[in-house]
Amino acid sequence: MPYNGLMQRIPVESSDIVAIGYDAKDRILEIEFKEGRVYQYYDVESPIYDRFMKADSYGSYFYAFVNGHYRYKRIEQNGKPSEHQQLAYVTGNKSKYLELAAACQPLGIDIEQVVLPVDEIQDHDPEKIAVHKAKEAYRLARRPVVVNDSYWNILALRGFPGAFMRYIDEWFKPEDILRLMEGKTDRTITCTETLVYYDGKRSKLFNQVFSGRIVAEPRGEGKTLQKLIVLEGDDRTIAEIHAEHNGTYHGTFANQLGRDFAKWYHMQQRLKLV
Repeated sequence: MPYNGLMQRIPVESSDIVAIGYDAKDRILEIEFKEGRVYQYYDVESPIYDRFMKADSYGSYFYAFVNGHYRYKRIEQNGKPSEHQQLAYVTGNKSKYLELAAACQPLGIDIEQVVLPVDEIQDHDPEKIAVHKAKEAYRLARRPVVVNDSYWNILALRGFPGAFMRYIDEWFKPEDILRLMEGKTDRTITCTETLVYYDGKRSKLFNQVFSGRIVAEPRGEGKTLQKLIVLEGDDRTIAEIHAEHNGTYHGTFANQLGRDFAKWYHMQQRLKLV
């Protein structure tokens, strides 16, 4: 919940940041940026604040250790929540939310993670699935939304798992997938990553296709296919990458989609179309 009182902020010398405040009891970090924008970050550990205040560059420390790491909300100078309506990023995946938030905040775009029971259709068209998901999310959230959907395709298995990716862990173990791949010379797997904005009247899609391969044996700890997929340009499975990043994978494809969306939405704001 937003901090209801006025937090004492300490002025700092920075080209990006005006002042910084911290409530140790509620673990709320409050930052005033140039142009009068004020944000609160939640569940921030006190050592993060202490190192922040001792940093050689406040801006560099913010982008390395705060931006994209914590839930946040824009507030007014009087400490009350901003009347500006936040976009709802409807996802149960905190890592995906933090990735998009990291791309949006530098452009002054407010986005909030919202978890809703969104029904997903099964189809062979990844864009159709994503747009339906966005419209259903909008119906439940009752405000503009952003959703993300990933559509995986093992070429040798003619499109499997497709829209059924979320059921793979219930149906298969890595060994089951490897048995399906026996005798297959083409071990390519592709993923269509789609980000959709929907405001009740119009939708805007951002997507990117990336590829990888199915390895000969499972490596790492995690979900079934995460142990088997090595993405193009890497030699580690997704599970091994997750282990190195404490359970998250900040892939270039996800980051690029977030940046593309943020640039587009920022332009819509400037044109007063949103």
